[in-house]
Formats: sequence, structure tokens, C-alpha cells
Amino acid sequence: MKASIKFDNTTTPLLHGDLGIANAPYTAMLEITKPDGSTDNLVVPSSTGTTWAVTVGEYAAGEYDALIRPREAGAFEATRVKFTL
Repeated sequence: MKASIKFDNTTTPLLHGDLGIANAPYTAMLEITKPDGSTDNLVVPSSTGTTWAVTVGEYAAGEYDALIRPREAGAFEATRVKFTL
């Protein structure tokens, strides 16, 4: 199953989506590549279902690339999105 990832900037800048599998603790990682080329690796917080969300309001203005990927190979297919703050 391919995970989904979307950028939502309506209230608080947020990356969110659906993993397609139970979002247990430490299921997924979010890699955020910043405008300067450096990368933040964040553990995606668990939820009671298959959905996930991470706020990105603390990042500076610029163009970013985000990749949601499994911590265990093969758990789901990684997906990326580009977004601008």
C-alpha cells in the first residue's frame, strides 16, 4: 500500500495523510529536506487509526520536500510531496 501525504496551510502548516496500515508507535518516519539541503528526520506520532499528522509551522519560509517512509522496510510504500511555506 502506498502511503498518502498532503500539505495543508489553512490554519497551522501541517503535513498529514494515511499510512494504509495501523499507525502504531514508531511505524513511520518523516524526512523533511529544507531549502538549504539539510534534512530533518522525524518520528511520526502514532494515532488510533491509519492516519498521521505532523505540524511544520516552526520551519522558516522556503521550498521543502517531505518523504513519509516506513521504519521497517516493506510496511508501506514511501511517498513524497513538495511544499512551500
